[in-house]
Amino acid sequence: MSVIATVPGAALPELYMKGAPEMVGSLCRPDTVPPDFTAMLRQYKKTQDGYRVLGFAHKPLQTVRTFEEAQSITRDLAERDLIFSGFLVMKNVLKPETAPVIYSLRNAEIRTVMVTGDNMLTAVNVARSCQLVEPAEKVFFVNASPPTYSSSATLKFIPSEPTMSEENREGLYQQGRLFLERQPYCFAMNGKSFAVLSDFFPELKPKILIHAAVFARMSPEQKTQLVRDFQDLNYCVGMCGDGANDCGALKAADVGISLSDAEASVASPFTSRVGNIECVPIVIREGRCSLETSFEMFKYMALYSLTQFISVLILYTVDTNLGDLQFLLFDLVITTTVAVLMGRTGPASVLGVRRPLGTLISIPVLGSLIAQTSMILLGQLLAFFLIQSQTWFVPVNITSTVPQHLPNDENNGRLLCLWIPCCFLAALLVLLAMMLWITLFPLKFMVSLLDLQVISDFSFKFVLIGIAAVNFIAAFIVWSWGGSAGGNEGREDKGRERGG
Repeated sequence: MSVIATVPGAALPELYMKGAPEMVGSLCRPDTVPPDFTAMLRQYKKTQDGYRVLGFAHKPLQTVRTFEEAQSITRDLAERDLIFSGFLVMKNVLKPETAPVIYSLRNAEIRTVMVTGDNMLTAVNVARSCQLVEPAEKVFFVNASPPTYSSSATLKFIPSEPTMSEENREGLYQQGRLFLERQPYCFAMNGKSFAVLSDFFPELKPKILIHAAVFARMSPEQKTQLVRDFQDLNYCVGMCGDGANDCGALKAADVGISLSDAEASVASPFTSRVGNIECVPIVIREGRCSLETSFEMFKYMALYSLTQFISVLILYTVDTNLGDLQFLLFDLVITTTVAVLMGRTGPASVLGVRRPLGTLISIPVLGSLIAQTSMILLGQLLAFFLIQSQTWFVPVNITSTVPQHLPNDENNGRLLCLWIPCCFLAALLVLLAMMLWITLFPLKFMVSLLDLQVISDFSFKFVLIGIAAVNFIAAFIVWSWGGSAGGNEGREDKGRERGG
């Protein structure tokens, strides 16, 4: 960035420039650039403090006399043969929330990468200080050069530690293949190498991106392209940004989070009220909770419909059915209460490794429904035949003119045995207590209102409760198996060691 200013009383205006030191130095007269320019710059950027360095330069404009002439001059003419002024060294202070968030994401096996416009060495130092790059990880700079008249495009992997032994320096790249070392490692590259990698080494690009952790000196267009490249690798990409140069990447990402109310908030679907990345685990936990709750509600409503269908079908075989108030009890009291409370389920307090399923049409979901329905069918048939084997059992009087031939013992077995597990599964103690009350100690108005047949054998009531309890335990085991199977589905393959 350059400005043209006139000092009061001065004869000529001057141009003042600030920017990346390498770029500023290339636009200055060689005799004004100190001989230790590169060494000093590297020293500042290589330090553990991760300093951010800007270069400054100036020059008098001999040909500019008026404001109109300053407006018409081109940058190519103005920004050349400058006089180098010096460095401005600033310290990147890491926000205290950053390292714990990165740590929690890594524990949840969610991959994190840094995409920045800053210098490479600064970016790597910041990445190490926030544990985005672990201390034991080796960092290799990806140096890709475009072809020239005399040579083809080249791709080199340069260790960030200059004291690395020659054995470790030996090619990670040989005959077009990446050879993995025993120790953990990651790649870092700048925007120029990223462009050359995209144009001349497309077959190696996916392998490098899988292990890349730091992308420095990236233009806004390259940030957007990087997001799309990760999506092509079947990653679900979340992006955080706070400036106009992040808008394209925020819009291209599956989940964009703006850390400011400026231009970035227009392009991203989420805007954080605080300017740090604490919001990222929150968005992930809330998103997982919404998806998992939607799937669980689908399974619950499907299972409820199948349960009622089985109950009615079995009762039809003896020319009876559930009563109207019994239907209302199940539909309005039990099912509605459970559905409402399930919809208000909150996210887990800690971000975990297990991920929810991404589709309803999957073996864990359909298998769970089939297994649960089978257990419900077995439980109902067991209660049906068991109650018929009792000495006090009275068959349905099909000559009765009462609707559905109620009350009768078969109906009682369906009501008491089958709907108790619904309360277990929802962990609704109030509904469970109500169903136990109706089963063990029904009042006269309950018997009359619900068209119940009073069972005088008190021990048999406990048998029905035992059948319901066994059904619940088996259902919980099947549900737990389905959850663990669903969590494994959608994980990245083992080759993506840093993936998630």
